[in-house]
Amino acid sequence: MSKLGRRRRQKVIRKPQKRIPDVYPCPECGNTAIKIELYRDNGMAVVKCGSCGLEMVIDEVNSLTEPVDVYGEFIDRFYEEREVAT
Repeated sequence: MSKLGRRRRQKVIRKPQKRIPDVYPCPECGNTAIKIELYRDNGMAVVKCGSCGLEMVIDEVNSLTEPVDVYGEFIDRFYEEREVAT
């Protein structure tokens, strides 16, 4: 008896899921030395750059806020301030 027409199993190709980045670039100097300190009990976060000394306090923090959310708010405020200055 021969094995004609036997089906072979297809390989399942899994793509790795995209992760939220842990390291954020500074909009002022471009260095990746941004540090985000969350103070959920006070409802605030502090964003600091270790290279150029840029610092900003974000007041809209709740229990569901993640560092990437704080960074997004930081970037929005940074470019708003820069647009107003020019």
